[in-house]
Amino acid sequence: MESVPKIREIWLDEEINDQEFVGIINSIYKQECYIYAIIPEWEEELLAELSNDFVVINKIPFPLTRIFPRTMGYVGYIKDSNKQFVFEFYLLHSTIDFLVFSDTNASQYLNNINKKNIDIYKIFESNKIPHITIGPDGQWLNVFHY
Repeated sequence: MESVPKIREIWLDEEINDQEFVGIINSIYKQECYIYAIIPEWEEELLAELSNDFVVINKIPFPLTRIFPRTMGYVGYIKDSNKQFVFEFYLLHSTIDFLVFSDTNASQYLNNINKKNIDIYKIFESNKIPHITIGPDGQWLNVFHY
């Protein structure tokens, strides 16, 4: 029998600030936090800021297929020990479609992300890795436990 994840929703204040958001993440992940994402190449400032911290695993055609010219996305992760990037990624969640927070190093699974299989969420679900996703419009966090 397949185990079903326990999902907890944490509602976020519309005007949440950096300290409040980091406090929520700290209450879930006491130690480090990994941020897994597919960052579109048009996020040049973010990519430049993260250049020393973001580990790129793969470069794939970005999921928005109707965009011309063709856009690429960088599949990778950050090991955010001090949780200095979690709020910035939260603020960019609407332009970074595939974004997951976890306290588990799942980087070996990112090689499975390609243009035919871009769903980063399925990696965490199929491998039963506890993780957090951001709900629509950033109104809540979905916390998955297995």
